Amino acid sequence: MSRALHECGAFDDDAIRRIEHAGMLPPEPMTPKDFRLIREQSSYSVYTLARMLNTTAKRLRRWELGQGKPHGAELRLLRMMRERGVDAVFP
Repeated sequence: MSRALHECGAFDDDAIRRIEHAGMLPPEPMTPKDFRLIREQSSYSVYTLARMLNTTAKRLRRWELGQGKPHGAELRLLRMMRERGVDAVFP
C-alpha cells in the first residue's frame, strides 16, 4: 500500500524509506556459541553448512571462535536456522 501511495505522490522518497526501514528491524546479534550450536544440531559438516550459507568454512569457523560476525542477510538466515532448525530453512 505504501508503494501505491508513493507512486501517486502522497509519500516522498525519504518517507517511503522510513516506512520500509521501520518494518524491517535488524536481527539481534548472535554469539559464537549460537553458531556452534547451529552446526552441532544439524547433521552437516562445517564445509556443507558454509556452502549452504554461501560462505567459506574458514569464515564460519571464525564466527564460531568470535573472530568475526556475519551481517545483513547472512545474519538473518542464521537467526532463522537457529530458531527453526537447518532442515526447516533448507528442506
